[in-house]
Amino acid sequence: MIAAVFLAAASSLSGMWSFSKDGGEWRNVRVPHDWAIEGPFNPKTAGWQGKLPWKGEGRYWRTFDLSAADRATLADGGRAYLAFDGVMASPRVRLNGKDLGGTDYGYMSFTLDATEAIRGASNLLEVACSTKLHSSRWYPGAGLYRDVSLKVVPKRHVLPGTMRISAEVADDRSAAKVTVRYVSSTGGEQEYSFNVHKPRLWSMDDPFLYTLEAEGESFRYGIRSFRFDPDRGFFLNGVRVQLQGVDLHSDLGPLGMAYDRDAMRRQLLLMKDMGFNALRTSHNCPCPDVLDLCDEMGVFVWDECFDNWSRGATGRAADANLEDYVEANLREFVRRDRNHPCVFAWSIGNELPGWSDKDDWHRCGMRRDRFERFRAAIREEDATRPVGIACCHLDTLDELPGLYKPLDIVGWNYGEKYVPFRAKYPGKCVLYTESASALSEVGYYELPVAAHKEGYSRDVLRVGSYDHCAAPWSDIPDHEFARMERDAFCGGEFVWTGIDYLGEPTPIANGATFGISTNEELLARSSYFGAADLCGLPKDRFWLYRSHWNKSAETVHVVPDHWNFARVHGRESPELPVYVYTSGDSAELFLNGRSLGVRRKGDAPERVPGCTNDYYDVCARYRLRWFGVRYEPGEIRAVAYRGGKAIGEDTVRTAGEAARLALSDDLYNAPDAKTRFVRVEAVDAAGTRCPFAADRVAFAISGPGEIVAVGNGNPRGYDSFKDVASHPLHCGRCVAVVRRTGGGKLVLSASSGNLAGASIEIR
Repeated sequence: MIAAVFLAAASSLSGMWSFSKDGGEWRNVRVPHDWAIEGPFNPKTAGWQGKLPWKGEGRYWRTFDLSAADRATLADGGRAYLAFDGVMASPRVRLNGKDLGGTDYGYMSFTLDATEAIRGASNLLEVACSTKLHSSRWYPGAGLYRDVSLKVVPKRHVLPGTMRISAEVADDRSAAKVTVRYVSSTGGEQEYSFNVHKPRLWSMDDPFLYTLEAEGESFRYGIRSFRFDPDRGFFLNGVRVQLQGVDLHSDLGPLGMAYDRDAMRRQLLLMKDMGFNALRTSHNCPCPDVLDLCDEMGVFVWDECFDNWSRGATGRAADANLEDYVEANLREFVRRDRNHPCVFAWSIGNELPGWSDKDDWHRCGMRRDRFERFRAAIREEDATRPVGIACCHLDTLDELPGLYKPLDIVGWNYGEKYVPFRAKYPGKCVLYTESASALSEVGYYELPVAAHKEGYSRDVLRVGSYDHCAAPWSDIPDHEFARMERDAFCGGEFVWTGIDYLGEPTPIANGATFGISTNEELLARSSYFGAADLCGLPKDRFWLYRSHWNKSAETVHVVPDHWNFARVHGRESPELPVYVYTSGDSAELFLNGRSLGVRRKGDAPERVPGCTNDYYDVCARYRLRWFGVRYEPGEIRAVAYRGGKAIGEDTVRTAGEAARLALSDDLYNAPDAKTRFVRVEAVDAAGTRCPFAADRVAFAISGPGEIVAVGNGNPRGYDSFKDVASHPLHCGRCVAVVRRTGGGKLVLSASSGNLAGASIEIR
């Protein structure tokens, strides 16, 4: 199997546009643009869509000229195409007063033929969009939130969306027969084949991409073979690979839904360091550049088109037929993405109910005839990949017998539901499309430690970071590790989620969760599910996954991540647990130089204090734990071993009074990134982060750049991400996002009250 990516030159029309919301005054904005992310947050509303003002109507316009070369191409019979990677939502496009059309799904890319409307100079491009027909379970953003480009091509060219490249790879992988199919604008349907001798196969470790030309346009592609086996899981190029995946929503934290390649690449680099090799685009069509990055970085993609098919989630008009609407968008989705080597499966939806006629929600649910129709449509566009869906409703197994037979692969969410499914459909391939839904807040350690997975700190509305908590329907990571080791027939898991996202703030979402009447203003606006926080800073749980998943690096991480517990809940020098997450098989813990003993993975599990059942016993296989450590100021140090040989250590020290700010270039910024995340910390005189510092930090920038956003990962923070003049610290830290706009020296400076300020030169 083989794939290709369109590389022919296009002119970006992103950059500065004029924008007006709900008929208000016009102002200049930079596209990609999310009109809602600047806020303000509305604390009095529910947090499911992030407490942000995403509902409304937006209008954008800009002018542009054609280059001399493009004018000549058009004069010689060429064509002009406008490409939109995504507009939220229901966009309508006008060029020089002529209506070019749009699309009816806010997550879908679309291309419009602009040839009859375009001029050589002073072109006026207008885009109108509205989110009023939409509903969402999380923050969807609003506006021209992805890139816009113009492509001028010769009279003879590959019609957009028609390129299809496939290959048969020999069983011994010594050769591949490549077949290229497309529609030429003047020559009609075209097809040809060629052989590649000893192909360099695209893989997660070596994501090699070839390049070919058709009609003078360049395409890149990757050659690989893969298959899902109902008994043995996933195979890539003949070798079984355990999929260690994460689910990611489309927002980029403080940037909102405004797409930024460097910010997305940083997220993928962060997840790769954690040990992941697979991404589920939950739950809608991703920006196409995400797939470009995954091609380049060797990341498997479960490519998902829809969350569900209801009118609110899709934005379709009340008179739009569900089946016609879904099929049309699925076809466009597959045509757009089928040439990416990273894409291994098509997903037509997520957590849809079983069909029944009792209400609108169920009438938009799963039905066998719909599965048959949608799969057939996808297979007409691409016959090389399995078609699947992600599910959570076990009642469909009995109430709708045979429902899943038309699908090639089925994903199940939570609670090892793939096990009863396998009993009903023994020959069907499965994936664990959502696992864990564990919950934690960076820097907060509840005492006594939660002895139940729903042991959230109800008195202070926080979720502890000892990684004991999960949503009611889900489990902590350790249980999922054990299931994946046991169930080799399952191709792998996708953790909900890799990174926190805006909206869906379980469990700090409503007072009913806690059995109390809680003011909305006290509740959260972003999720707690991530292994990293909303700014992409690792939580403790990140290191738990890394210790188990990342086989190419050693991990040693002490929990808690600070050692400032002199007084907790009215108790002086409390007893608290200390955990070590390590890739080693054992570790020794030292408190101020005194050994607290050695723990080994697989030792007889010690019961969590206060726990009345064996739920946490599995943790002894994946974590090293010391209970009842009496706090005393100083340092706690862990030395980890494998086979008796030291592999690394981690030390956590007591911080003194905050003395100064410290700035650092984030570890996961790519070397050539123009958009960079800068970590900001309050530290004591010795440089130790002060974990309770909440000072407001003022920012300034000099040189060719701008501060794009600021954030601190606090799920209950209501300070605007776009108020870049200042932002409070949370747990002693925050992040500033800086974008370079030209060459020359660029410096970010930070100051805060009595703390000594700091600055950093941005590369």
